[in-house]
Amino acid sequence: MKQIGLFFGTFDPLHNGHVSIARYFVKKLKLNKLWLVVTPLNPFKESEKISDEMTRLEMVEDFCKNEQHMICSKVEFELPKPNYTADTLEFLVKNNPDTKFYIILGEDNLNSLHLWKDSHKILQHQICVYPRKNLNKRINNLINHEMVKIYDAPVMEISSTTIREMLIKRKSIKHLVPQEVNTRIAHII
Repeated sequence: MKQIGLFFGTFDPLHNGHVSIARYFVKKLKLNKLWLVVTPLNPFKESEKISDEMTRLEMVEDFCKNEQHMICSKVEFELPKPNYTADTLEFLVKNNPDTKFYIILGEDNLNSLHLWKDSHKILQHQICVYPRKNLNKRINNLINHEMVKIYDAPVMEISSTTIREMLIKRKSIKHLVPQEVNTRIAHII
C-alpha cells in the first residue's frame, strides 16, 4: 500500500515554511510522496483576497519539478467549488484504493476542524499536526482523538500574508520562498 501525505493549502504563495514542513513529514512518515494540494477556493477565505488560482498552481508546479518526493496536485481544480477537504478525500480514496492518506494539518486548523464540513469523515484518516508560531493555545477536544498525532515539526515562522505585504511594498522575498516561486513572482510583478 502506498503512503501519501496530503498538504492542503492556498499556497499564496508557497514559502520556505511550507517546504520545511513538507520535507519533515516526507522523512518522518516515510511517505512515498507528499502531494501539495493547491486549493482554488477555500470556503474559509475571501476569494477577492486570494491571488489567481492558476498563478498559485503554476508556482507550486514549478517548485515540485525539482522535488523527488513532492507532487503538485490540482485535484481540487477538478472538483466543485468551494473546495471541502472531506469531499476531496472521498474523491481521492475512491480513485486510489491502494493508498493510505495522511493529512498534514497546522495546529490552528486542528482547533477549527470541528467546524469543517463532514469533519467526522476527515477524522477517519491519520491527521498529522504541526505546530504554529504565535498561536493562541486553547483546549482542543480533538487533540486526544485516536486519529490525531502531534509532531515536533519545524515551527512556521513565515506567513504568506507577510510575504504578500512585502510584495506590495516592493521588498525582496527571495529569502522566504523557494527559488522557483521567487522567479515566477518576479515575472508577474
